[in-house]
Amino acid sequence: MELETSAGIVIYNAGRYLLLNYGRSRVTENRWGLTKGRIEGTETVMQAALREAYEETSIKDIAILEEFQHKITYYFTRGSHRIKKTVVYLIGISPVSEVQISKEHIGFHWAKYEEALDMLTFENTRKVIRAAERYLRENELAKEPSEGN
Repeated sequence: MELETSAGIVIYNAGRYLLLNYGRSRVTENRWGLTKGRIEGTETVMQAALREAYEETSIKDIAILEEFQHKITYYFTRGSHRIKKTVVYLIGISPVSEVQISKEHIGFHWAKYEEALDMLTFENTRKVIRAAERYLRENELAKEPSEGN
């Protein structure tokens, strides 16, 4: 079995989470998730997470909350290979709401907490959002989104 490690960021802006639409997958027509990608070479988790966030969303202005890390592990098949993938998620607060998605996505959405839980495709990703929301609330960083946004 091959092992793969990726890094991602839960991007948070004024009470909303950035979700990316990956389009069709083997299990769903419309897969919603978070920014993430493989750690390359000698990159740290933070370097890889910031690089992937920029590549996937064009957002550079992200303040990482270094105390938060949430890992998920899942298995999938690539060709004839079984892969065990671990993704380390960080929380990043960004004042930027303008997004330019990469070609690997077909859309994005800034979602309030409950909406994000409803939209995300996989339970392990919902666990990441729950952990992020809990961390933001415990550290008094959570905001109520204004109705116009």
